[in-house]
Amino acid sequence: MREAAGAALDPVSPDASFAPNGARRSFRVTEALVARFAALTGDHSQLHVDDAMARRTAYRRRVAHGMLPVGMLAASRPLHRDGLLAVPVALSGRFLAPVYAGDRLTLVVGDGRPVGDSDRWTYEYRIEKLASSAAVTIGEVTLRYSSATTLPNGDGDALGESSLLAVAPPMRAVPLEAIEVGMAERLDFQISAASAREFAAMIAGAFDDGMGADEVLARADVATLLAILLFSTSVGVVLPGAHATFLDFSAQVEQPVRVGASYSLTGEVVHRSRGTRIVKKQLVVRDRDDATNLAVTGRVTALANKPASRMPSMEEVRDTGVDLGLTGKVVVITGASRGIGETTAKFLALCGAAVIVNYHRGADDAKRVVSEITDAGGTAAAIAADVTNERDVAALVAASIDQFGRIDVLVNNAVRDFRPIPFAQLTWDEIQKDLDVIAKGAFLCCQRVIPTMVEHGGGKIVNIASVATDDPPADQTKYVMAKSALVGLTRSLSVELAAKNIQVNMVVPSFVETDLVAHVQEGFRRKIARETPMGRNASPIDVARAVAFLASSYASFTTGQKIMVTGGGAPYA
Repeated sequence: MREAAGAALDPVSPDASFAPNGARRSFRVTEALVARFAALTGDHSQLHVDDAMARRTAYRRRVAHGMLPVGMLAASRPLHRDGLLAVPVALSGRFLAPVYAGDRLTLVVGDGRPVGDSDRWTYEYRIEKLASSAAVTIGEVTLRYSSATTLPNGDGDALGESSLLAVAPPMRAVPLEAIEVGMAERLDFQISAASAREFAAMIAGAFDDGMGADEVLARADVATLLAILLFSTSVGVVLPGAHATFLDFSAQVEQPVRVGASYSLTGEVVHRSRGTRIVKKQLVVRDRDDATNLAVTGRVTALANKPASRMPSMEEVRDTGVDLGLTGKVVVITGASRGIGETTAKFLALCGAAVIVNYHRGADDAKRVVSEITDAGGTAAAIAADVTNERDVAALVAASIDQFGRIDVLVNNAVRDFRPIPFAQLTWDEIQKDLDVIAKGAFLCCQRVIPTMVEHGGGKIVNIASVATDDPPADQTKYVMAKSALVGLTRSLSVELAAKNIQVNMVVPSFVETDLVAHVQEGFRRKIARETPMGRNASPIDVARAVAFLASSYASFTTGQKIMVTGGGAPYA
């Protein structure tokens, strides 16, 4: 699709019977072809030439220029006529899927149809993957045929380092937020005889049937096609630039581009959508010696992708990721005078937290826990409260705030007992007592603590659930009912409080070696351990570590979840 330098186009009327059958020609997109196209057009978009940048995009590797396969139309024999030059009048395309170096593609050109009574013919084309027949590009080209067939001067199929651009534009990456309607750009270019011949040789060599550059130049107006292919540079290098995905284009040829003449390709943004990230531009190719002399007008649509996410630096990881973020945090742990609560209090204190050791009847044990923590350099205080009593809970929270100024973490650990009662002997009073300590206690503590968490920008609530809710043991209806209520509270609050930056999660241990299960016979303990894949029962430290994770900055985007501390035993989360 070329007009020779200085030659006048002599339109001829096409034979009315001419309607080439749809034809298929296969070609390969090679690394060398992509590099040569980039050098010729100046489209050195990182998406096409930079492995590191392309690997951080959705494509995961370098993508060939979308306009490169479109250029293969110049070597499409169904568009050729012996002794005549195919001159483009209009060309459009829509890019459906990426093309990679190494892909084998098929160019399919449909039967031509005359445009009214004019000397123009329109053809639909489709570019597809050879292996799957999946379309990568579809479009339409309208041609007229001229008797002017003078070739540009050159030496056979010799290739050089020709470039169409007078000055290669700097690679840009304009963010969508910086793009405004009316923004303009300009590229100056010239289609030299050498660049026309180089392009003809490039595309001819991509096919397997031996077409040469001279045959392409004799039958197709390469110069005008090359001017349209520069739309790729306008999108991929200038605006939006590196992060653009070229979606579609259309071009109308007012007059063929002349070999050796100087032109400018100007663009103006005519549409920008923040919602869809779509950018549309109007493009115009003008003669630089006569700005009123239009050669090509067109439009392009591009998607302004977000830049690839930057991973945190070592310093950022150290500052925000390595530290658990518990230093200076204030933690209230209910039922902390023994067992899991005691061990968790000690563990969190060693992580730098100030710990409130809540107890009901175990004053001496609570004081011992606090003493052990403070002797080790930690910060702790013992505060009595019956978590089933609303006034006690209010006093616990108030005293904690009075002493430490805030509450960042609440661990609902209080439990009544694990004493088995067969259902036939169970009374509602027994069930109610477990519900009051486990479910009501957590409910009252959450209601009192949440306002101070909201006031200080967020917090963590960790509920100690039990594997018994999924795998209930015999004679534990009261315990299972109460712990199941705690599971429901966890899930409900996680949704309700998420927007307030309060994460609500639960730790779900299996059989834990504490005095809560001291009544369980040793033989049964060993049986449970043998049936656990890790060959042992859980320790309080195992549970404390899981609590620390959910209470830490490591779980800042985790809510409504459960950590199973079961040694690999079922059920699975």
